Amino acid sequence: MNVECISLPLANPLADDYRQGKDSALRFFRYAPYDKRSYRERIEWLSQNDIPHREALADGLYTYNQSIGNHQEALTNIELLRQSGTMVVIGGQQAGVLTGPLYTIHKAIHLIQAAKRLSAEWGVRVVPVFWIAGEDHDIDEIDHVYGLLDQESKLYKEKLALKRSGRPSASSVQLDHSDCQAFLNKLFAGLTETKETKEIRKWAEESLATSKTIVDWFARLTAALFGKYGLILVESSLPFVRELEKPVFTQILEQNESLSSLLVKAAGELEKAGYPQQLDVGGQEANLFLYEGVDRLQLLRHGDHFVTRRGTYTQGELLELLKKDPCRFSSNVVTRPLMQEHLFPTLAFIGGPGEVAYWAYLQEIFAAFGKQLPIVLPRMSVTLVEGAIARLLKEFDLSIERALGGFASWKEEWEAQQGPYPLTDRFQEVRDALRELYQPVVSEVARLEPGLKHLAEKNAARLQEQVDFLERRLHAALDQREDIGLRRLYRLETALYPAGGLQERKLTILPFLNRHGLSLIDRLVEAPFVHDDSHQVLYL
Repeated sequence: MNVECISLPLANPLADDYRQGKDSALRFFRYAPYDKRSYRERIEWLSQNDIPHREALADGLYTYNQSIGNHQEALTNIELLRQSGTMVVIGGQQAGVLTGPLYTIHKAIHLIQAAKRLSAEWGVRVVPVFWIAGEDHDIDEIDHVYGLLDQESKLYKEKLALKRSGRPSASSVQLDHSDCQAFLNKLFAGLTETKETKEIRKWAEESLATSKTIVDWFARLTAALFGKYGLILVESSLPFVRELEKPVFTQILEQNESLSSLLVKAAGELEKAGYPQQLDVGGQEANLFLYEGVDRLQLLRHGDHFVTRRGTYTQGELLELLKKDPCRFSSNVVTRPLMQEHLFPTLAFIGGPGEVAYWAYLQEIFAAFGKQLPIVLPRMSVTLVEGAIARLLKEFDLSIERALGGFASWKEEWEAQQGPYPLTDRFQEVRDALRELYQPVVSEVARLEPGLKHLAEKNAARLQEQVDFLERRLHAALDQREDIGLRRLYRLETALYPAGGLQERKLTILPFLNRHGLSLIDRLVEAPFVHDDSHQVLYL
């Protein structure tokens, strides 16, 4: 399996500078992600600051992973995590329908490969953990998939009907199995049936059959794909997770004003360094959510009180509520990393560009909470290129670098080169010449035999019509060829740069699995990806 590494800039300037190792970005982090000294120092720090709750963590993970049907290799890794000295590489994502965009798949693969590589390089036990952000309440971000219709080379969006009201988290949104089945029927109707289709449909439907929520379905699908490689899954709203997080929730409530001040300070430093703000930092955010019924509501701090849009609480009331019912509390983008660091002995966190930019705010906050920012490793970015697409690149004489780094400008150039119909002037010259040559013959025929004048004129017109007919046939043939060219162009665009962005941000894994089978996951996990700042192009 051939992997080509190319250089592509990131849209997020901070993440781009960090990935390239620029001091302007690195100063907001504890460790440089590609420096071996970072791993040596972090391993040493973890050996001196072990988590005290390994048994409770392992018990909860084992029960959960068993319940979602995760593979024995994942359960074995959980047992390893029970042992002092075992570390994790961790990353997570929202629970997208049918695993969501391809970058979710890439992140899971990166976790698995990084754990294996770091274990071998440093002689320590490192296991991969995937954090399912099941409490996200922006359901519109996860209730659909994009794909490439095989028959039409056309990008489509299919949305799953999820019945909900208010602002529930994804983990509480119940599935209607008839709606889910209708959703799958539409998806598979858009795919060309292959010898793999039956197995892929079974993967989707068997996972659905035992799932109650969209998060359940995501977890079971992901476990079925990656469990045999030891990927441990954890979901953010699990009761055992909440119980273990209580000490951090307590600190956040007790030091809430200080946390906000540090966040505002970090925002100011980032702005001075020339980086755009990634977080809305107004100073009143408590950086927590509170459940009121099924609704997950933002908690704000007003003076000595905390408020949601439904109620007002004193700090003491919230602390008391936390003791009785920790499941009422939920972290946000700022405090979730604190929870992760508290829960797991994290050697490295793997995140996308947006996550890297968020973590740049957190170094002093971690220190204030008695923690240390782990190694923040940028998620590998991947484009899958199938054989037919590779051939189209060759036909268009288009490099993969230009296709991914400047497709829009190349497309404009290609369309401009198509131009008007060729030979238009030559056909007109032939018509004029025929008229010039034939008209004297028509006149002579009419002089010699006036009764043949009409026939001679009709004959001349037919000669002109034959030239017109040939021109029209040429135009039709060229139009057909151009239409084929356009369809090929659209196919190339939707396969590599759909909707003006990288493939991994739009397309789902489903069409690829339908063509290549579930064994594609094995090939991807075993692919020789390079974990550096390059974009990986994998030729299937």
